[in-house]
Amino acid sequence: MRPERRVAYGLALGTACLLLFGCAQPPRGYLARRGADLADCFQFSIGGGLMTYARARFTDWAVVGAGIAHRERWGWRGRYGDRGWEKGRGGDVYIGDIGFEAGFPLVGNEEGSDGEGNRVSTLGPFITIRRYARDLEPTTGGKFAERFWIGFAGTAALSIEAGLNPVELLDLILGLSTLDITGDDTWAPKPRQAEPAAKP
Repeated sequence: MRPERRVAYGLALGTACLLLFGCAQPPRGYLARRGADLADCFQFSIGGGLMTYARARFTDWAVVGAGIAHRERWGWRGRYGDRGWEKGRGGDVYIGDIGFEAGFPLVGNEEGSDGEGNRVSTLGPFITIRRYARDLEPTTGGKFAERFWIGFAGTAALSIEAGLNPVELLDLILGLSTLDITGDDTWAPKPRQAEPAAKP
């Protein structure tokens, strides 16, 4: 099977799974909400990029990045992650993003969008500020959980990111009894403002 067909089948299967498990927002019903909780527990995206970058994250209080790169990746980045280009975001099941990443060990690290999309800025290894696109801002509990991602990212022609969130994993386990510690069971992206019409 040709590589482009493999990618197309993978995207189609991933989209079907996300729809089945309630990742199209907002999730309705017990199974859809547990599926959304499960999807919140991990990140995995892959693609390509220019230049070289590597980052290790053990929560927002221990982040070390080195290098600089511009990349484009597809996969799953959680319900609050950028979803594709500016007009394809806002809860779309198409999941991919374009952005940059730059880091200097023990000095700072930046990842995300130069525009209005998500951005994660770290000063030294200890202070991290997360900016969300206005339509993808999490609940208060979701923002707290987002600080506990553990994972890595790297770009060197191939670009990859993988992560696990233990707080979201706890939310999934407790959610089996319908307890929602992050308050995200009814979360949905905010409607995006229509672009103003160009004046003739």
